[in-house]
Amino acid sequence: MLRGGLRFLHVLLVLGFCVMATAQKPRATAPKKQTTTQKAKTRKSQPSQKAKSSQKTQKPQPQKPATKAQLQAQQKKLKANIAANQRQKAEIEKKVKQRLQDVLILGNAIDEKQRTVDTIKTDIASLDSTILLLNGKLDTLRAELAERQQRYAKSVRYMYHNRKTQSQLLFILSAKTVNQIYRRTRFVGEYATYQKAQGEAVMQKQEQLNEMLDEIAEKKTQKSTLLAKGEEERKNLEEKQAEQQKVARQLQKEQATVQKLIQQQLKEEEELNARIDKLIAEEIAREKARIEAEKRRKAEEQARKERERKERERQLAEAKAREEKARQEARAARTAQEKAKAEKRAKTAEKERKTAEQRLAEQRKKSAEKPKTTEADPDRQLSGSFASNKGRLPMPITGNYQVVRSFGSNVVEGAGKGVHLSSKGIWLKGEPGAQARCIFDGEVSKIYSTGTSFIVMVRHGRFISVYCDLASVSVKTGQKVSTNQRLGPLGPTGIMQFQLRNWTNLLNPRSWLRR
Repeated sequence: MLRGGLRFLHVLLVLGFCVMATAQKPRATAPKKQTTTQKAKTRKSQPSQKAKSSQKTQKPQPQKPATKAQLQAQQKKLKANIAANQRQKAEIEKKVKQRLQDVLILGNAIDEKQRTVDTIKTDIASLDSTILLLNGKLDTLRAELAERQQRYAKSVRYMYHNRKTQSQLLFILSAKTVNQIYRRTRFVGEYATYQKAQGEAVMQKQEQLNEMLDEIAEKKTQKSTLLAKGEEERKNLEEKQAEQQKVARQLQKEQATVQKLIQQQLKEEEELNARIDKLIAEEIAREKARIEAEKRRKAEEQARKERERKERERQLAEAKAREEKARQEARAARTAQEKAKAEKRAKTAEKERKTAEQRLAEQRKKSAEKPKTTEADPDRQLSGSFASNKGRLPMPITGNYQVVRSFGSNVVEGAGKGVHLSSKGIWLKGEPGAQARCIFDGEVSKIYSTGTSFIVMVRHGRFISVYCDLASVSVKTGQKVSTNQRLGPLGPTGIMQFQLRNWTNLLNPRSWLRR
């Protein structure tokens, strides 16, 4: 019985432990399931050992080499892309360059219009002053005319009221003495003259008044014309300013290209101006050497003449001494034969003396004369003539033209603050087929080729005119040229630069050229 009870108790305990284990199993196994799902996911995301081993063992497949035709096609495509980019870049630069040129042209046109408007305003102010002065004179003339008319009317009324009792004949015959008759006759004549003078004075003042009125009307007409012209010029100026602002706004969008083009242009101009300065320095050096050579030649000529003068004076002194000696011998001769020989020598010496005196007189006369015109004299005359024509010299370009850049600093609107182009001359844009022409008589001193264009230098005494950017040249070095003579056509851009110098001093061409 005891053993059976122990077995039963043992079975109950085992069952109790099983029940407890079953009740606690979900709580203990829940995290285990979660870890297993995570491990499964990581296994799926990571390749299996077999896959890794297969990847390690798998060898890369070799690529096929490109053929020659494929390489040539790629190279051709690359070149085409580069050429297209270059064309696009060149087109952009061309447009920007054109806009930059338009801005400069408009700027100069605006300056010119502004000067015209200012001149018209000055002329109108002057006309206003003139009209005011004429109106004052007109008031004075009217007052004088009224006074003279009043005097004349008074005398006419007097004569009319006394036409019966004071007739000229009765007035004269009623005189008591001959002297009184004479005096009355003279009075009548003088009074008639006075009346006539009063009438003429009235007519003269009336004519002056009419002339003054006509002059005032003419001045007012001129003022009206100037006002209309000034209004037209003002509208043109506003249009030019609006157009310039429009182009300036377009330039502002291409600041980098503008800056690049300006820097490039400044560099090219600096090189060109350095070359021009060098050519002018060479020309000045040649001219100075010529002048020095001329001075040396003159000094040598003067020294030679001085030697000749001294030699002739010596010969004259010797001839006088021989003549005096021969005459003394003739006076001291004892025999007729000796006297005849001495007189013969005296005559010969006298002839030699006269010849020496004549030569010396001719030499002194030549020395006293003004020196002949030298090579330097025409240069001084030409320089003076050139200077006297300041403001009347023709433009260095044929046909109509536009001023692209003026002398000095040129502000570039729309290119950024402080951006400007400095110019040593003026830049002119002509019509198709335009040519450069000489502004005054002179001589072609130098022709220089830049490789793409030509530079012609013409010397007018001390003044030198420089013509740049010519496509070709129709003159040659050392050739004499005249005013308005053509030097050669302009380049494809139709723009030329013109410089003017007095030796090395730069001059503003606008003050020397007529407009």
